[in-house]
Amino acid sequence: MNTKIIRTLSAGILLVFSLFLLTCDMGYQQSKLTAGDAAEPVVTVQPQNGTYTIGDTAHPLSVTATVSDGGALSYQWYTANAEEWNAGGGEAIPGATGSSLILPEMEEGVHTLYVKITNTNNNKQGAKTKSVNSNLVTITINDPANAFYPVIDVQPESALYQWEVGLTVDPLSVTASVTDTGTLSYQWYSVDSFTNTGGTEIGGATLATYTPVITTDGSYYYYVAVTNTRADAPGRKESETLSLPAAVQALIVNATITVTNTKQQYIRGYGGMAIIWDNVPQDYLSDYEKMFNPDTGLGFNMLRIQIPSVSTDIEDGLQQLVRNQINSQDKSHYYDMVKLVNGYNGYVLASPWSPPAEWKSNGSTDGGGSAGNAVLLRQYWPFYSAYLAEYCRVMLRKGAPIYAVSIQNEPNFRAEYEGCEWEPATLMRDFFKQEGHFTDGIKGWGGGKETPYVLTMNGESANTTSINDPALDDPVSRAAIDVIGRHVYGNQQSRYEKAWNHPSFPNDKKEVWMTEHNLNSGAGQYDFDSTYNYIWKFMNDVDLVIRLNNENAFIWWTAKRFYSFIGDGSNSTNDGEILPRGYGLSHYAKFSIDTTRVDVTVSGTTAGGAPLGTNNVNNPTFNVDSTVAKVTAFVSQDGNSYSLVMFTPQSTSGTGGIDLGAVKIQLPAGFEISGAQAVRTTRDAMFRTEKVTVLQDKNSALVQLSAGQILSLKFTK
Repeated sequence: MNTKIIRTLSAGILLVFSLFLLTCDMGYQQSKLTAGDAAEPVVTVQPQNGTYTIGDTAHPLSVTATVSDGGALSYQWYTANAEEWNAGGGEAIPGATGSSLILPEMEEGVHTLYVKITNTNNNKQGAKTKSVNSNLVTITINDPANAFYPVIDVQPESALYQWEVGLTVDPLSVTASVTDTGTLSYQWYSVDSFTNTGGTEIGGATLATYTPVITTDGSYYYYVAVTNTRADAPGRKESETLSLPAAVQALIVNATITVTNTKQQYIRGYGGMAIIWDNVPQDYLSDYEKMFNPDTGLGFNMLRIQIPSVSTDIEDGLQQLVRNQINSQDKSHYYDMVKLVNGYNGYVLASPWSPPAEWKSNGSTDGGGSAGNAVLLRQYWPFYSAYLAEYCRVMLRKGAPIYAVSIQNEPNFRAEYEGCEWEPATLMRDFFKQEGHFTDGIKGWGGGKETPYVLTMNGESANTTSINDPALDDPVSRAAIDVIGRHVYGNQQSRYEKAWNHPSFPNDKKEVWMTEHNLNSGAGQYDFDSTYNYIWKFMNDVDLVIRLNNENAFIWWTAKRFYSFIGDGSNSTNDGEILPRGYGLSHYAKFSIDTTRVDVTVSGTTAGGAPLGTNNVNNPTFNVDSTVAKVTAFVSQDGNSYSLVMFTPQSTSGTGGIDLGAVKIQLPAGFEISGAQAVRTTRDAMFRTEKVTVLQDKNSALVQLSAGQILSLKFTK
């Protein structure tokens, strides 16, 4: 409702109608350059180590990388030791500028190298290039006359600990092998920085494992020399290979986030809207693959689609749509995008903007606008419920069954474009009392399985929820409604307790789905909405819906747009590019779908020493430009995992924000961690996995969270 652009037949110009004259989605001529920096390349296949015999003439290496913004990838291979690699340095190999590399004949020894992958996008207003380095690769060359060089199969791993007097850390370990008949021995070294040269030999540390002794907080560095001794070798009897360095950090924890067992609402999922109007940019099936694929994509699971209103025969209306007879956009993939979402165990909600014109008081699919209400005439209520039921049947016959259908988009908004009013509020109550549960017997689909019927939804209210109250207060109409849909324009913070905590219906709790919202910055500032600085407006919006309003689902308007998840080629975005807001919602999608939200408490201080409280963590009021840190926790349905989504927003200028520093995550008593994973989003890396340090009690973990970052965590038993 806030951002629906209409095309007037008389003048062919774009008109924008937005509630309270808030920001609008008004197209204008695309800038030549797009805002922001070039995207960071993502390495999907790392180069692999290799072991060869001297005289071999080929030592093949290759890397596979992708980039999301349509830029051009280039490559440069380097020889480097561990310290040079860690600093992004080393010696460039002349001519080694492809994704694949055949090294020439090499001298006996252990050679380490890596490749730097650079994305160049000259269409960006900011930094034109962004680079990432591959893992450090080891190429081992052996001479049969000498003892072979050991191959380190598993490197020692860095670790993070909470500092306390008497701290005992886990052992460092190395796994090595050799293919001749020699015997391996070990010697560990301590060193002052992240390097594997120039260390001090640690007395007695001569096994494959070593447990450091930590006497104070700080950072400590170690590496191990692995030696192969072969007494019967004709030539050199010993050969040595050095491991990569490992850092052991003992940090003083300043903050603690405690996950409780106090349960709130079920989390159904997250997603966006697909539009059938011809005044939005073209979408493609590949866009939905990027959004809904849980492995290679963003992992969304909820899609809202539009029901056409061009004919009283809904099958005819759908045929016109997929045959591209309604507008200038190609919508032939209408069924296929539903099939795609269903194939990834998602949920599809179908929403009408208007009944067919023949059944309305104004004889038009437009809303009443300034002229007053344009309503569905009462004598056509049975026709309309049958129309929606038949829509569900057609989708089922086309192999694209849906999960839920609503009766109206924003029944309490007088639209100048396609719309219909259901006021007074008793109309919706009376419709459901008369027509009942009109989807009975029509099979649906959601969550990867068939459902007995398509769920029904009220008219998805704009702003206030009072229009739904009469229908929820009446036992007959309430029983005919399965899910409550609402939008959060205007009066944003509002827990809708009549849906899930009605005093007269304690055993009839309805899920509440936030099925549409949009935030953009208005004419002259659209280019900012796709930048990282403006991700926080969106993340605060998700926090409003999920944590403050206790809602079960978050669906954004619209899925593909310059202010959304996938760029549309306008307002400083590239068509098909995954935008920062897409990665932001992916944190919620990949860490909290099909869970129950649980409360958290915070204690301690920020990194700067300020006491933690609701003034700087989980403020109870919504502020779109808030720089308050947000932390939300979730538990799986079987209780075997806990997840957290944490973010530290900054202002739209990219400044400010809360540095939480070293944070201890304390899980509920009795939960013993056996596995942990994390993903972090920063300005320079949109979705990077990292290791989580589980503390010795196996019930807590240690993380670091600076300002301007998103960090998601999952702990399993």
